[in-house]
This record gives sequence, structure tokens and C-alpha cells, in this order.
Amino acid sequence: MKYVLLFIRNEETALDDATRAAHYTQIDEWFGELARDGKLRGGEELQPASTATTIRPHEGRPLVTDGPFMESKENVAGFVTIDVADLDEAIALAKRWPYSDQIVEIRPVIEHDNMPNHPA
Repeated sequence: MKYVLLFIRNEETALDDATRAAHYTQIDEWFGELARDGKLRGGEELQPASTATTIRPHEGRPLVTDGPFMESKENVAGFVTIDVADLDEAIALAKRWPYSDQIVEIRPVIEHDNMPNHPA
């Protein structure tokens, strides 16, 4: 079963360069384990929410605005898609996420096998 792990960080928490480098080493190891075990399907780190562009419906037309959809101190920092046996395995992998100051949200993916042009 596929799940997306969303990594939520507090935008106000800044890391010094040494701490960030140590975290990236741990993250590389975590991603490496997922890849070796055949569980990694993709993932990326995201730019801060302040760089977002949002398109929302407005009077029947799309309205483009700068900034995130919601004003919040917590924002999605990145994501990874995994393919595991069940939610328990997804939880076990998420518990090993090395950034102890981030929230990990786990969401099941809806797989669209009957849609030939869908990327799933």
C-alpha cells in the first residue's frame, strides 16, 4: 500500500549550518534504507511556504496569489511516497524520521489503476 509522509516544520525554527548538515546526513541514511528495502517511491524537500503560489477559485475563475493557502507557523517542509505492507509499517518508518522537531503526517494514497494517464 502506498502512503505519503508529509514532514511538517515550524517555519520560525532556524537551524545553524552544522546542525542542518548533521540532519541531512541522517536524512540521507533514512532515505538510503528506504531505497535499499524497495520501499521508496519518491520524495522532495520543499522551499519555505513563503515561496508558494496559490490558485483558488474566485467568482468562477482561477485567482493566482503569492503565498501559501493557509497562514500558519507550521508548513509542509517535504514529502516522501512509500510503498509498504500496511499502516503499521508506515508508522514504524515515520517514527525513524531523524528530524525530531518535525511532525510527520501519514496519508494513504488513492491508487487510480483504471486511469491510464494518471501518474499513480
